[in-house]
Amino acid sequence: MEQIVYFSGKVKELNKFLRMLYTIPGKIVAVDIDNSLINVNKELERLGYDINLYPNPELTEDFWTSREGVDILLNAELISITVNFAASFIKLGAEVVFVTSRSEELKLLTEEWLQKYFPGFEVYFTKEKHLLDADIYLEDDPQQIQKIISLNKTVLIPEWPYNRDLFKVFEKAIYYNI
Repeated sequence: MEQIVYFSGKVKELNKFLRMLYTIPGKIVAVDIDNSLINVNKELERLGYDINLYPNPELTEDFWTSREGVDILLNAELISITVNFAASFIKLGAEVVFVTSRSEELKLLTEEWLQKYFPGFEVYFTKEKHLLDADIYLEDDPQQIQKIISLNKTVLIPEWPYNRDLFKVFEKAIYYNI
């Protein structure tokens, strides 16, 4: 028997996840890149940045377009459970797209990176991810999550210190361990 999807999280979250899986065929799934698909936080911690503070005032748009910021983005490892989710959702009949709030200055770098690991997939650049009108989102940013939940959309949340338990009372918010 082929393993279709692996989930790592609390039992209550697993139940919500399984209910979501039954509805996934034909849905559009928007996967955030930074700290949902790739582990930028691990690189930030390694370099001494505080990932508990979100957004960290040191990490401005200018920072991310600097040599240090670009190196962090390029060195960040894929988050395997999110990659597995995306692959499973595709197998189950969903359309997966990628989305990021990175600046336009990082567009070419991001598109080239995406084509290396996920050839043929679309990436959207927007600070207002909820306006994409996807059916399901994978997102770590508390402000983005709040907007998505306000539209009664399902959001899978990779659990980080800055978003831990903020949305656990919402039925359409599903936390998972990375």
